[in-house]
Amino acid sequence: MSIRAWLVRRQIRKLFRRDLFAKPGEPVPEPNFMEALTYSEARMPKPPASTEIEALEAEHGGVAFKGEWVAELGARKDRILFYSHGGGYVWGSPKVYRDLAWRLSKACNARVFLLDYSLAPSAKCPTQINEGLAAIDYIRAAHPDAKFAMSGDSAGGNLTAALMLAMRDSGRTPADVISLISPWLDLTGSGDSIKTNSKRDVMLRPDGIAAATVAYAGATDPADPQVSPLFANLENLPPVLMQVGSEEILLDDSRRFHAALQAVGGDSTLRVWNKMHHVWHMSAGIVPEGKKAIREIADFFERHW
Repeated sequence: MSIRAWLVRRQIRKLFRRDLFAKPGEPVPEPNFMEALTYSEARMPKPPASTEIEALEAEHGGVAFKGEWVAELGARKDRILFYSHGGGYVWGSPKVYRDLAWRLSKACNARVFLLDYSLAPSAKCPTQINEGLAAIDYIRAAHPDAKFAMSGDSAGGNLTAALMLAMRDSGRTPADVISLISPWLDLTGSGDSIKTNSKRDVMLRPDGIAAATVAYAGATDPADPQVSPLFANLENLPPVLMQVGSEEILLDDSRRFHAALQAVGGDSTLRVWNKMHHVWHMSAGIVPEGKKAIREIADFFERHW
């Protein structure tokens, strides 16, 4: 782990995991996840001024959707990366992800579409899936000859996996390749790492995950494959790359999804990065491991494009 990653990890821990600093006998501080995210959002780096950013609001099949195109100047127009942001389904927007989208656009030589899906608890599953499918259908109809990749982090990794499954089950043309970053794939919280990494994860805590599950799933069983893609039939899916930190509470979501894909003959690659924080790619402006992880995604895409 680089010294820069260590410093960023230390700052994240102070911001998100106040409970880890409680002394024996002291009350455990309440989660401050939304407060920490709001603080972080105001300090998120911006892409270069030359970055092309274009808002899109449209509808397809009676379903409205919105998002943003983000592209490095001169990026290929025949390559599209459809990206779903993280935030536990309760936070996040394209604006916060512009820097990461620009970096992905530059590394992949592709245009990136950031889906601005409706947030929970006002909108629950499958609203976000329906919006994603409408956006995908609209974009692919407008760019029928473009190579098409999909990616997402955390809850956006969940949405990316759910969209991948919905595309297969509805007979849509599959994406060429998929990338999942620190994905949240099991909303039942049954992975061992939820417990074993509960004191190691510098950002997420189990009770926060549980609260986000209620906000997104509502009355739907968290084990429903639409909510938890880990429990779906995983046959006949595109090649998948998963990247996750070794001390994340969501580590076993990726491990089990990888094993399940391999069990049905799927093309799955799992990269566990030592002690990297949740979605460390967002720190690529500071952390060299973030740049390397983005490069790994680009190389994986290149092999399948």
